[in-house]
Amino acid sequence: MSEAGGLCRWCVGCQFTMGFVALFLWLSYRPIKPRFYVTSFSLAAGSNSTALNLLPGDPIASFVLEIENKNKEMGIYHDPLNVSLSFSPNSSSSSAAGVALIPAFYQGYQKTADKSGTFSSPGFPAARPPWVAAVTNGTAVFRVRVESAFRYKVFGRKTRHHSVRLAGDVQVDAAGTKTAKKGIRLRSAAPLFLASRSMMVLLGSAVYLLAC
Repeated sequence: MSEAGGLCRWCVGCQFTMGFVALFLWLSYRPIKPRFYVTSFSLAAGSNSTALNLLPGDPIASFVLEIENKNKEMGIYHDPLNVSLSFSPNSSSSSAAGVALIPAFYQGYQKTADKSGTFSSPGFPAARPPWVAAVTNGTAVFRVRVESAFRYKVFGRKTRHHSVRLAGDVQVDAAGTKTAKKGIRLRSAAPLFLASRSMMVLLGSAVYLLAC
């Protein structure tokens, strides 16, 4: 009986140990999606925007995106970032007032990347933008959208692609500069992080072992 009892206690101890190790690994390697912020935004025309007439390819505004990777042990491979600008009342992707492309790049774990760019007008005829009056009055709100995809780097391997579809509103003053002092976080309705299938299996195993 004593030998059987000792073996039982040993098995239970092993199960608890394996469960805690599995839970620790899941917490350490739980994927967290990168966070995007607009930290700088300024219209190219500045205070002369009231007389602005855009030609295809003309610069509209400059910006800086701050991208945070909060994962402790995971790097991120970013696909090219498609960034679009629209005036808030016409914020659909088909009515983009400006577009920009940020090349693909790799971001190390717990690193922050600052990516600057310039919005250029798409191929519509030269015209006075509909947001000029709002900028002059200091009431203009622009929407910045980011569409892309990325892969995590885990143990030297790349995971499957995860899509990025985010947006945020940027209010500017009469000089065409972002009014918010802090960075404006771009958000979507998607969860902030998404655990991969392997991580979910690992967590399920830990729960099972602890329950036995």
